[in-house]
Amino acid sequence: MILNRDKLQTTWTEFSFVLKPSILGGVGVFLTHDMPAKTPLFSGKPSSRKRKIKIKDIPADFLKYCIFVNDDECLCPERFDCMGIGWYINHSSDPNIGKNTDGFITIRAIKAGDEILLDYNELNEPENLKEAYYKASKN
Repeated sequence: MILNRDKLQTTWTEFSFVLKPSILGGVGVFLTHDMPAKTPLFSGKPSSRKRKIKIKDIPADFLKYCIFVNDDECLCPERFDCMGIGWYINHSSDPNIGKNTDGFITIRAIKAGDEILLDYNELNEPENLKEAYYKASKN
């Protein structure tokens, strides 16, 4: 992969990502400039704050934006009416970002215009609560 040196940034800002229709379906997060491997993303920013809510208290249409912790609880956006961009990251069994202790990190160089993808299996949800489309892709 050849990165455009004029567009290369080694950090992210509020202007690094944009929401657009995804070929995977729905909305996805896309990079606005080239970014090298091992770049931390979405770390320590207010938009990444989560709250724990009982599954029974979440309307069904909103569960797709939650991370299941156990049979009773989910981690959810701080507010569903103003979710941070990180909640729109789509799943791939061939991701270009991974989870680390502070948030997420690029696992390979990513070009401007590419969709940011994560293997949802890294979220450590209980096996019985995983959706079939990413449970099946677990290596």
